Amino acid sequence: GGFDVVLGKPPWERIKLQEEEFFATRSIEIATAQNKAARDKLIAQLSKAAIGSPEKLLFEEYQTEKRIADASSAFARIDGADGGRFELTGIGDINTYPLFAELSLSLKSHRGRAGIIVPLGIATNETTSPFFAAIVEKKLLSSLFAFSEIKAWFAGTKDNQSFCLLTLGRSDVAEFAFRIDSWTDMSDMRRRFSLQSEAIKIINPNTK
Repeated sequence: GGFDVVLGKPPWERIKLQEEEFFATRSIEIATAQNKAARDKLIAQLSKAAIGSPEKLLFEEYQTEKRIADASSAFARIDGADGGRFELTGIGDINTYPLFAELSLSLKSHRGRAGIIVPLGIATNETTSPFFAAIVEKKLLSSLFAFSEIKAWFAGTKDNQSFCLLTLGRSDVAEFAFRIDSWTDMSDMRRRFSLQSEAIKIINPNTK
């Protein structure tokens, strides 16, 4: 019937191939092109290179990565009626973390809990609102503790995103805390509050 506990820190990556990132370590000229039109022109030139040349091999590698990204995106968007696994999160500019959030929810048992570390966007972004609305509606939100920007917590990172500890599981009341800057804040009960799903619906009736 599912797992009692699901824990994880899923990847946070856009599935769509980012050309600047792909070419950053392969071709500085393409990566730093003035605009997309200029970048597309340079990529087209690669396609005309001689078979077996470094330029042709780079183009083939690019084509392969693009096909993988396109296929992954198509897989995530398969409708539930056709056997799709991501009815709530396989929409918009797909990122992997909402997919894993929905997967974690489906892996747990009826009485189980899923705890994951994801960007705060899971609760605030437009594309993730169907997922968040569903867990509120079905009373599957146990807690959401939101921390300050990632770089303040993890040395060596430069990410300004806020992130959260999201716990999913049957609960009549969800517990929240926001803008946590230290572990001391976590134990400060003045910063923590609880809301029933009905209250969340009143605050945000359209998106929950």
